[in-house]
Amino acid sequence: MLFPVTIYNAEGKVKKVLSEKMLRERHWRMFRERETRSVATKGRTREMPKGLKKKLDQEFPEIAARYYQ
Repeated sequence: MLFPVTIYNAEGKVKKVLSEKMLRERHWRMFRERETRSVATKGRTREMPKGLKKKLDQEFPEIAARYYQ
């Protein structure tokens, strides 16, 4: 259950009121977007930028050696 949200400005006056209906629609829209995004990237590994990989390999050579054996 969602409740209406009231947003106030710096002077304490009502700036905006977000209705229960608007919040519910926003929640489900964002939920569906996250679901489709997670399904689209499922099973794929993200590539690390080469500069970052090089820096990490230099800072932690023992971990890099174990990983690449």
